[in-house]
Amino acid sequence: MKTLISYVAVAIFVIASSFTIDVQQNLNHQSTYNCFNYLRGHRQGKSGVSLTWSVNDPTIDHFQIEVLYEGMEDTPVEVGEPVKFNGTAPYKVLLTDVFPGNMTYRVTAVRADGTFECSPLEQVKIMQRK
Repeated sequence: MKTLISYVAVAIFVIASSFTIDVQQNLNHQSTYNCFNYLRGHRQGKSGVSLTWSVNDPTIDHFQIEVLYEGMEDTPVEVGEPVKFNGTAPYKVLLTDVFPGNMTYRVTAVRADGTFECSPLEQVKIMQRK
């Protein structure tokens, strides 16, 4: 019985993962030109995430950070305050009080004219809260 439950759990995980990959690929291809040089995410302790990124576009006004929670990959949620563009690189933000699980982050660069570009997705796994 335990073996059957294990097989069913693995099958559900594989199916859910395939949908997640499709959503991530679609989100990564939202713009044809990407002003981001990189986006890196790292776990900080048990309940924090550090995001670091760099851009090559001087027309950016500010950045907005979004998270895609595990199981809700089609609904990005804005977190934190917008980060003002200041022309220096790299930009770094520390997000605290995050939840356990696979957290997928992206940064949206917003220009003064309202146009925007999204960074590639960066996934960080949080094992437990402190």
